[in-house]
Amino acid sequence: HEIRTPMTLIMGPLEKLLKSDAAKEVMRTYQLIYRNAHRILNLMNQLMDLHKLDKGQMQAHFEEVNLNEFVSDVMQSFEYMAQRRDINLTVDSDTPEIKAWIDAEHFDKILLNILSNAFKYTPDGGSIIIGLSRGYNKSLKGPLQQYIELTITDNGIGIEEDKIEEIFGCFYRIDNQVTQSSTGTGIGLYLSRLLLDLHHGTIHAENNKGGSGSRFILRIPAGKAHLTSEELHTTILPPIKDGKLSSNIVNQMVPEDGERKSIKAKSRKTIMIAEDDKEICEYLRSELSAQYKILTYHNGKDACDALLNSSPDLLISDIMMPGMDGLELCAKIRSNMLVNDLPVILLTARASVEDRISGIDHGADCYLPKPFHMEVLKSTIQNLLQKRHMLQTKYNGSQTQTERLQSIEMKTPDERLMERIMKVINENLANPELNVEMLASEVGLSRVHVHRKMKQLTNLSTRDFIRNIRLRQAAVLLQEKKLGISDVAYATGFSTLSYFSTQFKETYGVSPKEYLQLHHDSLPEPANSQDPY
Repeated sequence: HEIRTPMTLIMGPLEKLLKSDAAKEVMRTYQLIYRNAHRILNLMNQLMDLHKLDKGQMQAHFEEVNLNEFVSDVMQSFEYMAQRRDINLTVDSDTPEIKAWIDAEHFDKILLNILSNAFKYTPDGGSIIIGLSRGYNKSLKGPLQQYIELTITDNGIGIEEDKIEEIFGCFYRIDNQVTQSSTGTGIGLYLSRLLLDLHHGTIHAENNKGGSGSRFILRIPAGKAHLTSEELHTTILPPIKDGKLSSNIVNQMVPEDGERKSIKAKSRKTIMIAEDDKEICEYLRSELSAQYKILTYHNGKDACDALLNSSPDLLISDIMMPGMDGLELCAKIRSNMLVNDLPVILLTARASVEDRISGIDHGADCYLPKPFHMEVLKSTIQNLLQKRHMLQTKYNGSQTQTERLQSIEMKTPDERLMERIMKVINENLANPELNVEMLASEVGLSRVHVHRKMKQLTNLSTRDFIRNIRLRQAAVLLQEKKLGISDVAYATGFSTLSYFSTQFKETYGVSPKEYLQLHHDSLPEPANSQDPY
């Protein structure tokens, strides 16, 4: 009793802690780490299996199992994905128990590869059916005359008829929209066929007749008469391996997306994320939402359509996405004068020099290969946003008049636009009618677009930008002492002397008369300058 009381006091708060939002967030992260680590481990094991098969060193040890239960165990690995994508995953068997002699470890790899392929090509809300049956073909001679058949049928995009046999080749990948938007090695089906050869079985694929999708048909001999004594294994091992994280336990701990509490951004900066992998997209959101406002899109086209309305400060995009890939999205941004200054970070599993060059050629500011370090990404974001801020303050009217009006060397699209704007202002500086509407008309953009672009580039409204230029020119003229205060006011476009005096004192802290009397050798900075540097 003396031991139970303290334990009770401890377990109560511990249970509350495990059910807290923080614990759920940690478990969500653990689940993501586990799944991605498992993918890498699986790929390494596949490469090692291929090496063993090529060297003739792969051995199979067969045992009798209930194939229905075995398939059900394998299906547990896909339950989370099926629930998340609303895919109906079912088993259709002609009998509750089908005994089969298989190598449990190798047959597990076969089913995992085929099912992973089916999930890749099946749309959300689709269906995948695993069929189990016995068969007999008297026209055949050998162990497959009596066979056990396992079929995996999906209602996805199907396979081109001339590619059905090629998909079982080593490192072969079909070139379509799905494969372009996902990573893969092209060894899964090839390895599955080799492992089925060890089972004295066969595998082939066909398109569904009268409907969408395809069907993979696996056949292995019934019984054990075809097996040698070396191939038989007397101990039946469970198909579930020790040390595997239970997806059911993790899924219970992890809340659905709708249950997660949104985190308010601590920064006014907005980052747009275009990433078709929802797990990576959610990971980026969770890591960056504490500092920035996050907008997420799962394909390039939706992100491109939303750019003009959302006005993000930076874009993070995957390269391989359905509809519009990251390279095309980047090229469209650079060709649009309204958003061509947007910093773009490309994330991709393609890490070759050619791929990096292609990303930079399409206008990317940074090219980060996956897997990337989050701290590297955060530092890159911060640096790009700082550079953009420096570009904005470059045109806010706080530099010397000769530098801004006479010595601008234009290269980028933003600089070319600013050159057109400065030319209009210079030519009409003495004109009191110079305003936002006139500037927009002369530049050839709408009033709204000019205002939005000026805000992006200078962090000032168009009206304030024109006023700053007028006052800067007025200060230069007053220093030269060639004109009186009223002449300076009219020469810089102010229609009334009183308004000029008010605006000048608000900007420089002294009246035009006091400024003229100071006889400064150097030009003071405006008191309300927007430039933090």
